[in-house]
Amino acid sequence: MDIDPALLMPSSEASEHYHWVMKSQIATALKKYLRKPLEQEGAIPTEPPVIDQISCKSPEIHMFKLMDESDNSAEGIGQVMEAIQIQSGLTPEEFFSRLQPMDADLGTCQNLKSLWDIRYPSDEPHNSLNNLVMQLGCSHTLWNIAQTIFTKHLGNSSNEDDLGAWRTLSSLGIAPEKVIQKKDFTAMIQHMEKVHESTLVLCLW
Repeated sequence: MDIDPALLMPSSEASEHYHWVMKSQIATALKKYLRKPLEQEGAIPTEPPVIDQISCKSPEIHMFKLMDESDNSAEGIGQVMEAIQIQSGLTPEEFFSRLQPMDADLGTCQNLKSLWDIRYPSDEPHNSLNNLVMQLGCSHTLWNIAQTIFTKHLGNSSNEDDLGAWRTLSSLGIAPEKVIQKKDFTAMIQHMEKVHESTLVLCLW
C-alpha cells in the first residue's frame, strides 16, 4: 500500500471550515458582549458549517454481555478481545481476519482516519481498512493534552507580575487553584473557553 504524505495534510475543505470556525467565534463574542448587527442578513453566522454530521438514522447495535476482565493492561485487552470473539460466534481465525487491533498514539489514529476517509467507499472490503481498531485511551490522552496546554498558559498565580490565564479567570471570580481539576474534565474545558472568549472580547474592544 502506497501512502502519499500529501494525503495526510488538511484539505481545502478542512481549511475553509477552520476559517469559518474562527470567524464564527469572533462573531459570537462580538454579538454577545459588544455590538449586534442592525441587519442579520449578510452577517457572519455564529454557527460554523457542519462537518461529519452524525446521521439521524438509528444504528444497528449489538449489545455484548458485561465482561469482568483485567483493566488497563495487555492481558486485559486480550481477555476482552477473546470475550468478544466468543460472543460473536466466530472462530478466532474468522474474527481476527475481520478485526485487527493495533497499538497506536493520537497521531497514528489521525493518520488512519485520513486513510479511511480516502478509501471510503471501496469496492474491495480489504482496501477499506475498516477492520482496523486502534487501542487508544482517547479520554485520557485528550485530557493529558488539554491539561498540558492549559497548564502552560495558566501561569503562576503567586507572582503578581505574571500575566497568565489565571489572571483572566481570577477577574471572573474563579480561583486559580480550582481551575485544573483532575477529576473534572468538563470544568477545565469550560475555563479554557472562558479565557478564549475573554481574549476575543479584549481584541475586539
